Amino acid sequence: MNKFNHVILTLLYGFIGIVLISAAPALFNSKAFFDLSSYFTALKSIFTAFVTPAEWTLIYMHPSTYETMPFSFSDFLSGPYLYSMPILLMALALAFFTAFLLTMLALLSKGFTRRLLLQIVKVLQSLPDFSYVFLIQIAVVTIFEKTGLLVLNFYSLGGDRVFLAPVLCLAVLPTLMFFKLFMLLYEKELEQSYVDLARSKGLSRFEVIWKHCTSNVLKSVLIQSKSIVWLTLSSLLIIEYLFGINGILYYLRSDFSPAGIAFILLAIFTPFMLFYSVLEMVWSKHDKGRNAIFEKFNLSLLSKQEVKTTIQLLFSKHRQDRLAFLSQLYRSKRLFLPVFIVLGLLVTSLLYAVITGDQIEQTMYIYNEAGGIESIVPHPPSQEILFGTDPFGYSIAQQLMVGIKYTILLSLLIATLRVGLGYLSGIVYTFFLSTKIRNIVNAVADGMHFLPLSLLVFVLLIPVLLSSGEWDSTLWQRLLYQAFIMSAIVLPVTTSAIGNEMNESLKEEYVVSSVLMGGSLSWILTKHIQPQIWPKLLLMWVQHVIQILQMFVHLGILSVFVGGALYQPDSSRLVPEIYELSGMIAISREVFITKQYWMILPPLLIFIVLIYCFTTIAERLAHKQELPKPVLKTQAVLVPALFKSPFTRIERSQVSDENEFGKL
Repeated sequence: MNKFNHVILTLLYGFIGIVLISAAPALFNSKAFFDLSSYFTALKSIFTAFVTPAEWTLIYMHPSTYETMPFSFSDFLSGPYLYSMPILLMALALAFFTAFLLTMLALLSKGFTRRLLLQIVKVLQSLPDFSYVFLIQIAVVTIFEKTGLLVLNFYSLGGDRVFLAPVLCLAVLPTLMFFKLFMLLYEKELEQSYVDLARSKGLSRFEVIWKHCTSNVLKSVLIQSKSIVWLTLSSLLIIEYLFGINGILYYLRSDFSPAGIAFILLAIFTPFMLFYSVLEMVWSKHDKGRNAIFEKFNLSLLSKQEVKTTIQLLFSKHRQDRLAFLSQLYRSKRLFLPVFIVLGLLVTSLLYAVITGDQIEQTMYIYNEAGGIESIVPHPPSQEILFGTDPFGYSIAQQLMVGIKYTILLSLLIATLRVGLGYLSGIVYTFFLSTKIRNIVNAVADGMHFLPLSLLVFVLLIPVLLSSGEWDSTLWQRLLYQAFIMSAIVLPVTTSAIGNEMNESLKEEYVVSSVLMGGSLSWILTKHIQPQIWPKLLLMWVQHVIQILQMFVHLGILSVFVGGALYQPDSSRLVPEIYELSGMIAISREVFITKQYWMILPPLLIFIVLIYCFTTIAERLAHKQELPKPVLKTQAVLVPALFKSPFTRIERSQVSDENEFGKL
């Protein structure tokens, strides 16, 4: 019964969160930057629509005539919804089985074959998901031009539906992620003692993997696949847009009302939430509670003696130890090269801004020696114009030089905010929240895995970053709002992840001993928890940088630009406030049609390089040997100074009749 109640509560918390998010765009529909009255009006309209079946409708915009008409929610579920979801499910199924076969191949291979397979997977994972559409289109067009054979349709026109091409494109990224998850779990499983026992009985490696490891690994993969589904849902929206599929994303863009957003998000959320809730009912998850001792004792936040000792540490050889650790990290060649590439791109872009003031030239016509027009926009790459120009004559090379710094700096800033806010809220989660409230946070975090992250950010940024007239906000307000939204949207997930890591640290015996000897909360946090989790925080930070770069690509394709963009009165062109790499991706669908590939290849290559570098950094940090631990030689001398303060006396009344220490 408790498990069933947990499922019901998780669904309820998810529904409440979706309703609150669906009304959020109303905060920015007027000149006020945060219009609370409009927000509450939007909430009221959502609840009214829920209790009024006659209002269960969406607004449909005809793609050719742009006429709008009501469209019932039941027709949406039986039509566009049942078009998009099978594509998603087929892609996930294809990815799962393909990744399993690749994992078997890698585990049973040795030497060059295995290293080559792992390197190919790493390179493919560095490509943004939309690039697979780009590559498949080039391959199909090339085969058709040379043989006259159309291998597959890759665009939905009229009432025709395409399945094979979007499924293949959508399956690539989850295949790579499933493969890495399979490899990690199998390698961990092969270290178990029962594997050595099976091998000692004469079983082959294949028999051990297939008969003994696979059942445990498959169970773990299904439970841990929520993050893969989370990212694949975001990719589905981009696949729909690029293939011209009138699915979930199309109807969301047509009906941007609070009730329409809520209906569509709930339609995405509910089936996945129910599926994984049933799995967790069958396969109970481990307990995420704190050690019982922390439920019984109130820890002091800080003591005067600790402040004194901390100051001594700052001016002691401990500083030299930290510098020595950073020097070891610097000398790690496998980390140095990708960091050097990222910093090199950033410094080059900053120097270009200092030297030229971020100048971008516009060339409408290129004339020959006779004075005639040799080329009109867009100009292909040539000796005169490196990398060519965009459809409006602006140099692509100069746009790259201007935009690289914004992409890198914003990605680093947002990732830092995500991990920083998650760390602070994780402390509150671990030490100050009751078990019931922590369960609510975990339920909300689990529910977030079944909502497309790019879609949520798209919904929240559209009212602020797109305008048809003059801006009601400054550029810095829009940039800060975008950074805040892209950071706060994952706060439940980061809070739950970091908080649960802290919970695991609290179960160590030496942490319990520290509490009994009078250690305060700040001492336990800085001296016991922080050394254990900071490598994981650093790894999490790098992983968020990669996710943000992918999200920038998604937003650029959907014409949501960093800093905002204005519609032109005489055309549908959007003029971005600042030049940033994701904005150069916005013309991708037009490039697919016109085959003017030079316009998106340069920014695409920059994104691939950045993602590959950060992926390499993440892989190196994931291995303990690549992240050497600092040696604190002075710690043994300075720590005893803390125990000059008296111990905290534990009264018998503070301990329950059931001996809690015996339970530990």
